[in-house]
Amino acid sequence: MPLELITVTTADHKELDGALYRPEGERPKVGVLVVHGLTWNFYRGPSRWLPPLLTMAGHLCLSLNMRDHDLAEPVEFEQSHHDIKAGIDFLAAEGGETIILLAHGYGCNKAVCYPALSGDHRVEHYILTTLGSVKAYRPDIWDKVLACAPALRGKALVVQGAVDPLIEGEPRAAELVDAAREAAIEVVFLDGADHYFADTHQALADTIIGWAERA
Repeated sequence: MPLELITVTTADHKELDGALYRPEGERPKVGVLVVHGLTWNFYRGPSRWLPPLLTMAGHLCLSLNMRDHDLAEPVEFEQSHHDIKAGIDFLAAEGGETIILLAHGYGCNKAVCYPALSGDHRVEHYILTTLGSVKAYRPDIWDKVLACAPALRGKALVVQGAVDPLIEGEPRAAELVDAAREAAIEVVFLDGADHYFADTHQALADTIIGWAERA
């Protein structure tokens, strides 16, 4: 599994570092952009351990720092679409014909808002893991997510940890489904999984891979 450290520059001139994971064999047609949550970055947490598992299934994966990487408080939320677009552009240039936007935690808010904030509708596949915790500490951002959700198109998978004590997984997923009427959303509660999927790495990867094959 070849790994390459890369840097992209956003439209508003931010440099973002990341890691590109290439599968062996033929050039992949599916590119996965992994968006981390608060306090995280491209080399820790789900952004670090998920790409190798997905690459084994033949997917090209880019785990990319967002402009707020490593920070504990949200900053420049409404500029986050620049970061995501830079990652999408990079994957498209690498031959990704289908782009999957895969987010964890706070990153889910950016993913849902991306089409509305950017005007870019190339992405039609979204995977949102640990959705909705932002409502507890920044309800204004959750309100923004629900306001932007009608612009979501295509298919989405929401994966919530079944034993996650940090969020109200079921009502947050239901609120998104109700708001994003133009998207086909599947909701999964992963048995034994917590907020960070600490002991369920392979189970989460298998859920994502299975959904991507059907989508």
